[in-house]
Amino acid sequence: MKLESISVADKDANQSGVGKKFLIISISLTVLLNLSMAIWFFMNDMGRFLIK
Repeated sequence: MKLESISVADKDANQSGVGKKFLIISISLTVLLNLSMAIWFFMNDMGRFLIK
C-alpha cells in the first residue's frame, strides 16, 4: 500500500509540473506577441491606425 501511494504522489507531482510549465510558456508567448505587436505599431506610425 505504501508503494502505491508513493507512485500516485509522483504522478500528481509530474502532472502539476507539466501544468506549471505550460502556464509559464503560454504567458511568456502572450507577452512576446504583445511586445512584438507594440513594436510593429510604433515602427509603422501608430497614429495612422488610431487617428482618422
